[in-house]
Amino acid sequence: MPTPRKRQPKKPIQRLREAAAGQDSQFATAQGLRLGLTPDQLKGLRRRGETYQVRHGVSRFAGAAGDPDPAITAALTCWPDGVISHASAAQQHRLRRVDVPVIPEVTVPHGIVRKLPGIKVHWSRSLESQDILRVGNIGYTSMARTTIDLADPDDPWESLSILDDAVASGAKPSWIHSRATELANGRGGVTLIRDATAPGAAGAFNSWLERSSSHVFRVGGLPDPEWNVAVHDDRGRIGIVDAYWRPWRVISEMEGLRFHTAPAQRRRDAKRFNRLLDAEYRARRFTWEDIVHQPLEVLGTLYRIMRAAGADLDPARIPRKVVIPTQPFVLTRSLRQGG
Repeated sequence: MPTPRKRQPKKPIQRLREAAAGQDSQFATAQGLRLGLTPDQLKGLRRRGETYQVRHGVSRFAGAAGDPDPAITAALTCWPDGVISHASAAQQHRLRRVDVPVIPEVTVPHGIVRKLPGIKVHWSRSLESQDILRVGNIGYTSMARTTIDLADPDDPWESLSILDDAVASGAKPSWIHSRATELANGRGGVTLIRDATAPGAAGAFNSWLERSSSHVFRVGGLPDPEWNVAVHDDRGRIGIVDAYWRPWRVISEMEGLRFHTAPAQRRRDAKRFNRLLDAEYRARRFTWEDIVHQPLEVLGTLYRIMRAAGADLDPARIPRKVVIPTQPFVLTRSLRQGG
């Protein structure tokens, strides 16, 4: 039998090309040196037009399509310490509620001093491997860590909305809770996320959402509904509904943080909602996004359905703007008791 040929080791330039292919065709100068290229070889690539400088310490292969990804450029500027984080990482996780940042954001371990123009650098005493998602050679903070990092105690509704999106995208509340518990350490925003994802927190969130819904209904000129009451059809009890305007058989169901995203739960929800419709209840479902960020659309929907049912309501009473309280977490006694 012929002797198997030994695989030849890859040349440094080949290793560099392969590394760059997984990071938007960009590479750090220090990365190239670690892969075995010499400074003269790196300069030679640029002289021949094979690469060009994106910013100091970062280059890109000239044949790459499109503009350089600024977040990857930022991470490579901090190579090997930086990971893409905060709003920049949110784009990777498709948390579209978070705007694309004007300045890319990265996180580096605490104690590494970096002042880099055009990059927002965050420092962390706890940046563990479980908080980092690797895509090629580039690190991003995980979905859980990104959600925690974006939590703002001065904007609880937006923080919880981001959490809601993360859960809907597949992030497990139990894992987010575990990481938030370890990272809280007196940070108000992180404490908010920790409490929001604690076991049994879904019920509390529904109550908080009811509190805000009640505010929207009253500011919008709607009659006060009955809260958390049982409704029935000819087969018996359908279940407890969130808000019920009995004279017009109008129901408003509020969906809080999306903890129940399993297929079985969705099927049960659909059957329950269909029973409401079959029993000629006028039911509408509103999400966290609807109540918190689009309250005027909620009011318009409820006005239309109540007027169609015979309610004497004047749409002119709908205000031009509804402001949700920034700290709506103290429940009234009537909501606690379902009165």
